[in-house]
Amino acid sequence: MQAENQTRILLIVSDLHLSEGWDERTKKLSRNEDFFFDQSFKRFLDSYIEKGIREKCRINLIIAGDFVDLLQVISPPNGDTVDGEAITPREREFGLGTSPKKSCWKLRKIMNGHWIFFQALSRFLVTGNAVTIIPGNHDIEFSIPEVQNCLRVELLNYIPEKEKDKQEISNLINKNLSFLPWFYYEPGLVYVEHGHQYDSLNSFDYFLHPSRPDNLIDLPAGSFFVRYLFNKVETEYPFADNMKPATRFLRWLLKKLLIRGLFLKKQVRLQLYHYINFFWQTLKKAGPIPSDWASKLEARQNESLRSIAISSGIAEGKLRDIKNKWAKSDIHHLCKCRLFWRFIKSESQNDLYYESAKKVKEILAVQYIVFGHTHEADLEPLEPENWSREYINSGTWTKVFIESYEERLLKEENEFVFVMIDKSGPKMELLRWRDDLGEGERVRLFSTT
Repeated sequence: MQAENQTRILLIVSDLHLSEGWDERTKKLSRNEDFFFDQSFKRFLDSYIEKGIREKCRINLIIAGDFVDLLQVISPPNGDTVDGEAITPREREFGLGTSPKKSCWKLRKIMNGHWIFFQALSRFLVTGNAVTIIPGNHDIEFSIPEVQNCLRVELLNYIPEKEKDKQEISNLINKNLSFLPWFYYEPGLVYVEHGHQYDSLNSFDYFLHPSRPDNLIDLPAGSFFVRYLFNKVETEYPFADNMKPATRFLRWLLKKLLIRGLFLKKQVRLQLYHYINFFWQTLKKAGPIPSDWASKLEARQNESLRSIAISSGIAEGKLRDIKNKWAKSDIHHLCKCRLFWRFIKSESQNDLYYESAKKVKEILAVQYIVFGHTHEADLEPLEPENWSREYINSGTWTKVFIESYEERLLKEENEFVFVMIDKSGPKMELLRWRDDLGEGERVRLFSTT
């Protein structure tokens, strides 16, 4: 075991999007899977385990949202119930809902399909390093205590038997694995959040308490588009949501189906009808939160803000100032027609996130502000020509597919990205893991001037 030392190195990753993974029976991947890099991530973690031992320092891996993709687990369980909860016909078609028991079942399904990944993560924890998980819009269920506990308990199963002192391992996992409700913060140094709260298609009006009266998660429009549309599209086109922006692919697909449907096969027209129906399933979700329930959620969120202010050391007024920058959730504030248009016209959001980071910088005096969510790595000064304060986007670990060859070469720089902060400097690097080199190299970003 690594000696107990002060944390010196922060590693920040986001948007891994682990889904069902490998089926141990068929030895094939789910068509909704976006993460194929378990061995690469294992080597990434192993390299930093060795670095921590070599340099006698502790490392904190911060997973800044969309670690797992619970929206894309669509295989139904055997039987008619999950831990006593009935499975509805709708869940049979679109995947389980967001109750604690069903979310835990989906998490275990993901872990079974990515056992190499979770074995590596367990080893990272039990060698004395830390893992901090922040929820994103695709894994908002990590805000549920039962789901957090499920991950802790299940990680015990990924420690090789010969290394197990079960109680000791359990204690290490409980000590070194933590969950944060909104952001990671170190005064004067760094502020990290997933960033979906600045994107109205994927934001939650009550992110700190995103529940419905039936205790399920109150999902944003983007989540329903994944659940009802992209999951179905990916049965035919497995990499549909890896093409960024995703709406560009959908526009191409609808145009293709419209032309083929008008002049060719009845089967194509039927396929187009199904996709339009799935799209309509999402639009039907548009509507305001009932006022009495919204009042209860507001009270709960205010209580959570006070608690976060105490634990983070950030004044409650400053936290409210940041919260006030959140975008209102489209699903509750737009009519069906405007929601449709908002989805169709959505494009790259780099400028939005840079401007949001500058607003956070005015509230918190930190050197680095890190967002994820966009899948587009970025690095910019937060003040003109002053690189002492920087905005960083942590990109993604999924593959990004683009029609244009030249654009594809640029988009490759968004894959396998991580942020490394060495607090002894402090020094920050935006890196891309190179499996062939066994280390990270600087992400190649090009000047716009």
